[in-house]
Amino acid sequence: MIKAAVLGSPIEHSLSPVIHQAAYKILGWDWTYERYLVRSGELSEFMTSHVGEFRGLSLTMPLKEEVIPHLDEVTDSALGVNAVNTVIFDELGLRGFNTDIQGFRDALSYRKIDIPESVAILGGGATARSAIAAMDGQAREIYVYSRSAHRSKALVNSAAASSVHVCPWDDATNSFERELVISTTPKGATDHLDPHLQSGVFFESLYDPWPTPLLAKWRALNGSTLDGLDLLVWQAIGQLELMALDGDEVSVNRSELFEEMRKSALAHLL
Repeated sequence: MIKAAVLGSPIEHSLSPVIHQAAYKILGWDWTYERYLVRSGELSEFMTSHVGEFRGLSLTMPLKEEVIPHLDEVTDSALGVNAVNTVIFDELGLRGFNTDIQGFRDALSYRKIDIPESVAILGGGATARSAIAAMDGQAREIYVYSRSAHRSKALVNSAAASSVHVCPWDDATNSFERELVISTTPKGATDHLDPHLQSGVFFESLYDPWPTPLLAKWRALNGSTLDGLDLLVWQAIGQLELMALDGDEVSVNRSELFEEMRKSALAHLL
């Protein structure tokens, strides 16, 4: 039986096993998918002790950067944001990919939301860098509200064509003036924010809690939103396509697959 897994810390809340196993059932794959608690600094030991065990791994915080030195090959898009969320084990070795970038684009496209000229991103970590790369070249201006000033250079370098402006976290409420606001912060970081100035679309990347307080406030104002399940499922579809073996193709329409995987995740939240 083919095995895949998600690694990270914390990990107990992860819905990745739910949606991947739902996809395997739909696709008819005889695969398993598990979760493993792997903290910062523990990745090398995990990789060494599980040689030959997995076809692929999904990575969440804090491992998206830590994994890169352990890989034989990393795609240019993943290197550009210094974040790998998918590892494939094959005859070429350990290969790293980033499906978050396309996941952001697919989520917006599926909801028929165009990337506007002005985008705001809340947060300064790996997911924020992926969001910047997803907007790059389509948004003219990207305003990033980061809690960590030392991350500014990496954030700016995540775009090649768009202008990236790193703003103080204390000014995060100003983000609500933008046409699209993407939140990539850890749990609880945006709970205090009041979106009374909101006029655009809000895209929350978290699904724990679901909905987040900020997402709930936005919805209470009848604002347009996307939630963390959209990103979770679309980046996972990208992972399925990368992990697929000969004979285990992704044979189902992507839209149909998205709806069924999201439904499975939602059932575990309600």
